[in-house]
Amino acid sequence: MKSYVKIAITGGPSGGKTTLIEALKKELGQKCALVPEAASILYRGGFPRSKGDLGLICAQRAIYFTQKELEHLICETSQKPLIVCDRGSLDAIAYWPDSEEHFFKNIQSNRDAELARYDWVIHLDTAAEDFYDTTNSIRTETFQEAWDLNDKIAKAWEGHPHRVVITHNEDFLSKMTTSLSVIRAIMAHKSADEINREILP
Repeated sequence: MKSYVKIAITGGPSGGKTTLIEALKKELGQKCALVPEAASILYRGGFPRSKGDLGLICAQRAIYFTQKELEHLICETSQKPLIVCDRGSLDAIAYWPDSEEHFFKNIQSNRDAELARYDWVIHLDTAAEDFYDTTNSIRTETFQEAWDLNDKIAKAWEGHPHRVVITHNEDFLSKMTTSLSVIRAIMAHKSADEINREILP
């Protein structure tokens, strides 16, 4: 029987994922195991970044399978009650140059199976243009590209029964406080309806 809650932290570039995960490590370090972002591991390790269709497909396949094995390893070996994934498998659809059907055929899976990999999905919207962060060395998107990706990622996760969307906010601290409150509510076994009603504006 599964003894942990598995959450995918997703959303567009500059949404606050890294900041939230760092905060979780401080707040819930003894209760939380982290699955690192596969894309960062691969790109910082020298995996080529190509704008062509073949390059995009190869990169997203590599990210998907790396992430899948990271999740499997940590879920099987961690004794902690909360598993936090820096992005989720369906994020790849936003970067895939062909159809969803083509993506699922390539990874030999389907939408229902991928949605079922995560108990909860927390989507952090890309920051407003005035607050868009360009300091990340592996972030190459313009603000408009980031916002388009944010919409595509949100669409990719449609249908997950426990998804919470946290919108961009001029007060970034408030956004992080809300995000942490959502995760504490999840750990307290609140429902998605309760979280949307009691915590989100």
